[in-house]
Amino acid sequence: MERFNILLLIMAVTVQVTSQDSTGEPPIQISKPKITLNPSHAVLYSTETVTLHCEVPEEPTGLQYDWYKDSADLSEHQPSITVRGSGTYECKAKKGASESEKSASYTLTLKDPPKAKLTMDPKWTEFFPNENINLQCEIEGGSSGWTFQWMKDTWTSENNSVLAITLKHSDSGKYSCKGKLKNRQVTTQQSNAFQLNVKVPPEPKIQSDWTEAFPGEKVSLQCVIQGVSENWNYMWFNDLGKIFSSGETIIKGNTLTLSVKSSHNYMCQAKLQGRKVTTAKSTPHLITVKELPQLKLSIESQWNMFYPTEKVTMKCSVDDESNKWGYEWFKNGDLLEEDENISFSGNTLSISSAKAGHSGQYTCRGKHLTRTSVTTTETEAVQLHIQDIKPKPTITKNEWFKFFYTEERVQLKCNMTGVGWEYHLYKDLKLRITNPELTIDAVSLNDAGDYYCKAQRGDFSVDSETLQVRVQKPPEPQIRSEWTEAFPGEKVSLQCVIQGDPENWNYMWFKDSSKIVSSGETNIKRNTLSLSVKSSHYGAYMCQAELQGRKVTTAKSTPHLITVHGSQPTILLQQDPSHPAIYTGEQVKLTCSIQEKTSKWQYFWQKDSQQVNTDNNPIYTIQNATCSQQGNYTCQVRRGEMTYTKSTILTIREPPKLNLSIESQWHMFYQTEKVTLKCSVDEESNKWGYEWFKNGGLLKEDKDISFSGNTLSISSAKAGHSGQYTCRGKHLTRTSVTTRETEAVQLHIQDKKPKPTITKHEWFEFFYTEERVHLKCNMTGVGWEYKWYKDLNFRITNPELTINAVSLTDAGDYYCKAQRGNFSVDSETLQVRVQTRPPAFLRMETELSDIMTGDVTLRCNVSDGRQWNYTWFMNGQELNGSSDVLKVTGNEETIKSEFKCKGINTKRPLYSALSDGSIANNIIFKRKILLAISGSLVCCIVILIIGCIVLKITRKPGVKETAPEDLLFSMTDSKNQTISPMKEYMDNRPTELEECQEKAELILDHASAVHEDGVIKDEDAPASVANGLTSFKGLCE
Repeated sequence: MERFNILLLIMAVTVQVTSQDSTGEPPIQISKPKITLNPSHAVLYSTETVTLHCEVPEEPTGLQYDWYKDSADLSEHQPSITVRGSGTYECKAKKGASESEKSASYTLTLKDPPKAKLTMDPKWTEFFPNENINLQCEIEGGSSGWTFQWMKDTWTSENNSVLAITLKHSDSGKYSCKGKLKNRQVTTQQSNAFQLNVKVPPEPKIQSDWTEAFPGEKVSLQCVIQGVSENWNYMWFNDLGKIFSSGETIIKGNTLTLSVKSSHNYMCQAKLQGRKVTTAKSTPHLITVKELPQLKLSIESQWNMFYPTEKVTMKCSVDDESNKWGYEWFKNGDLLEEDENISFSGNTLSISSAKAGHSGQYTCRGKHLTRTSVTTTETEAVQLHIQDIKPKPTITKNEWFKFFYTEERVQLKCNMTGVGWEYHLYKDLKLRITNPELTIDAVSLNDAGDYYCKAQRGDFSVDSETLQVRVQKPPEPQIRSEWTEAFPGEKVSLQCVIQGDPENWNYMWFKDSSKIVSSGETNIKRNTLSLSVKSSHYGAYMCQAELQGRKVTTAKSTPHLITVHGSQPTILLQQDPSHPAIYTGEQVKLTCSIQEKTSKWQYFWQKDSQQVNTDNNPIYTIQNATCSQQGNYTCQVRRGEMTYTKSTILTIREPPKLNLSIESQWHMFYQTEKVTLKCSVDEESNKWGYEWFKNGGLLKEDKDISFSGNTLSISSAKAGHSGQYTCRGKHLTRTSVTTRETEAVQLHIQDKKPKPTITKHEWFEFFYTEERVHLKCNMTGVGWEYKWYKDLNFRITNPELTINAVSLTDAGDYYCKAQRGNFSVDSETLQVRVQTRPPAFLRMETELSDIMTGDVTLRCNVSDGRQWNYTWFMNGQELNGSSDVLKVTGNEETIKSEFKCKGINTKRPLYSALSDGSIANNIIFKRKILLAISGSLVCCIVILIIGCIVLKITRKPGVKETAPEDLLFSMTDSKNQTISPMKEYMDNRPTELEECQEKAELILDHASAVHEDGVIKDEDAPASVANGLTSFKGLCE
């Protein structure tokens, strides 16, 4: 409580001190402040730095300030502030708890700097060197107090408001300006830009079509300045000096017009109106003055005498460019006009068809086409003569025949009175040659036709009479003969014939280009050649004819080949078709031919030496072969007295026999089963096609029946497919050949679908593991394949399923599937149930005597309520004895061996499962550990009991010592008399001793429990016991 009071006292003193600190200075009176401005110009600009000062009359020391703009606190606390924007400003001063009123509102207005404007004088768009220009920079609101900056492209300079420039070409550029207030940091925006262009004065050019003229002609020149729209005054000059307007010389605008008398160079110059700008002189323009040309008239021919309708051409020639002149024509001094016969073209006068009235004296003169005032003098006269009568040329010939043979010579000649004629010889209206004579040294068929000649001079021509020239080839001789081949000894004759020609011809014969002369076996009489054939007569024969009295020889005839064969012809006898054997019903042809190219033979046929035809035919045909028509056939060929034969044997037999079979080991089928029938032939099967029949009717493919080669397939058999089936073959290439039908095969399709059955051997409600399970699947009929399934999973393909040692995993539903081909049937399902054999338990029972001797006692037990005998195993080897107890002597071999056991019975199950293995070495090791622990436990218990007894005897309960009081606490609270913990502990010591004794008894009980029934039990030890070791935590604490 005393400490609490002290705390309250300290708090009160602190509050008092704080209160005294806050009210330590008395309030003061602060006058109303006033806002002053720096700088104090009448107009302020937004780019300037403006300072406001809050002035307090009789300003006390240590004042603080608050600034406001438009009633908003600026968080500024200095007496002066720098402002950047327009607004209403206020301030107040304060010190401690005292503060002044707000100052009167001060409205500050900041203007944007004024704009600069650039003007120029004069306001021309283009300037020339040495001209003057003034650029003026104007400020909105007046230029007083402002200085100026001038900018051109990249440089800046200080100057007055007016910039005066006497222009040079380098002064071209973009100009602008801006103003700056004197002694203030205020600058206007940059003015508008002015692009100043200082150009070189333009160069005038003279434009005119006049480069030459005749004396007295008026010419016009124009002075042109390209691309300039200003007003210019023009001056003209020639080689003699400046030209002024006077009489025939006129200057108007930029054009000079004058009448020329002599050649001169002309130039012009321009001066800009109102400005002191003058161009350079133009490039000189030369005008050449030349004399008028002299004309000459001529007749365009070598002759001056013409015939009616002849064309006459006169030409008026000028010794200047003729395309610049037109012409006027005169006859007998009078101006000529164009009419139906007279026409003018350029410098030419043409009379298209001359008449006698066109005779006379002709002159011409020139008139310039573009300069119409220029005209030449007339030419000297030319006399023209026109005859009244039209002449005609004559044509003559040399050695004339009714017709000419090719290669003969033909000569024609044309003639006409007068001079200057050109002769054209025509054939069939087509020009052949331009020459008075036409000579054809070797006339050809193309030279035949109607010939005439044309005499021509200029466009006038006259035709002669027509002369016909007929040309033909010398006739072509032809050899006529039926002989093209022969055998030695035959008589052959050849005749040389010229068709339709009665001329007298002499004939010559040639063999292989060698001329033939009559002798022995060769005889020539007029146009006939006769040969008594020998081997040397083989060759090509030709004939040729020569016309008597003219040098005309025919060409040689087309060669006629005479082939001389050997001693006798080679006979070929062919059979069609050429099969080794012909099937009955087929057509067969025997063809007899001679290998050599020969003709005029007769053919006769014999079968087995008997004549079978009389029609002289090299082909013998059998339309429908039968077996009786086979035999030895002979072909006999004859020509004149020569006869030759050739024989062949014709074999005819029946088509092969077919065999029909069902392609399976069984002939009875079930519905949906696939059926295959095969039609076999005893020769090459790939040459035969097949037709199928059922009950005598032709079969066709449908959704179930299909044919492939020699096979008939029924994909899904039905009862309706039952019946008698046959087939027959049809040759693929010899389409007329068909076999007989096979013997019928009976096909049976059952109505009902069968089902396989499962038979079982030694069947039980359930099987014990490792027992034998034997199942068998059976199905009526043959050809079946059996498959076994367990729980729909395939197991094996076999009629029988044997499980020699069944396991739990073999339990399930079994069925079998009988299958042949694509057809299959499932059996009913059979359930196989499996359970495990009863287990055998092996335990080790150890007596106290065993512990001391090291022996082991093992007990085997099958607890299913039946009586069992037992079989023992050591390391997998069976031991003698059938008792449930096995005594094992502890030696080096046995303590490392594994022991197992199982039960034996006379009823199912005949034996139990094999027990888990046990190794004696582990048990003996556990015993030794247990003995050591047990000894230790007994010693500890004895020591604990003795200690507790000594403690109980030596304690003095009657003496109570009083402990001195603590300054803060005592053993017993003065109010509630609570016993101290130490005292409570001392009072309870007898009880704790009793608990200690009880715990000792429990340890002893536990130790005895370990040896209960003389058997070691280490599997069920409590949490406080681990592998035979007992924890002593919590005892006698």
